Amino acid sequence: VGRWQRAATAAATVVIGAALLLTQSRGALLLGVPAAVIVTLLLAGSRWRVAGIVAAVAAAVGIGALLSGAAAPLVAGTRLETVFDLTRGTGFFRLNLWQSAWRMFVEHPWLGVGPDNFLYAYRSFYILPAAWQEPNLSHPHNFALDWLTRLGVFGGAAGAAMIIGFAASIRAGLRDPRRRLIALACAGMLAEILAHGLVDHSFFLVDLMYAFVIAAAVGEGIGNRE
Repeated sequence: VGRWQRAATAAATVVIGAALLLTQSRGALLLGVPAAVIVTLLLAGSRWRVAGIVAAVAAAVGIGALLSGAAAPLVAGTRLETVFDLTRGTGFFRLNLWQSAWRMFVEHPWLGVGPDNFLYAYRSFYILPAAWQEPNLSHPHNFALDWLTRLGVFGGAAGAAMIIGFAASIRAGLRDPRRRLIALACAGMLAEILAHGLVDHSFFLVDLMYAFVIAAAVGEGIGNRE
């Protein structure tokens, strides 16, 4: 990588990082970005693996500080203040939403409720009384429940197959020195998708779907040695 490429990458990282901080996205800041950084560093090997271990420890300490309340003065007034409070706010609504989404899947196990029908099924039939304040949720804020409620067990299997296939391509690409850098980037992206997707969108938005499919195609290319 040349000097100008490194400079451009650094500049892009600063701009994107600043934008991310301003969003105060808890799923991205606490799960997505740390997962991407840690996985990329660990898979990079050599001295980078040590940095990955340090990053993992730092992430664990940070989450521990939030859980224990030690970081309360630092996050007061931000969206991180109540991130682990399950009695009110986002945490409370997520728990109720996941229960409703699971019931939706159990009652429509084979084909789900259909693409983009989650909102109508949720607010009309499955929303729990305790969550009445947020009826207009268009997805279950979890990638597994998203696939299952939209497309049923067959859609869930298709989603799992795509993820496993992407991971297999990345693994193959990591063995090739010429493709290793791209494989690391794809690994970081997949880690972010899965980690952020535990609590929010990961696939069923047009831009996210395009990004995933393009990255999966790149992964297939680097995994193919022919």
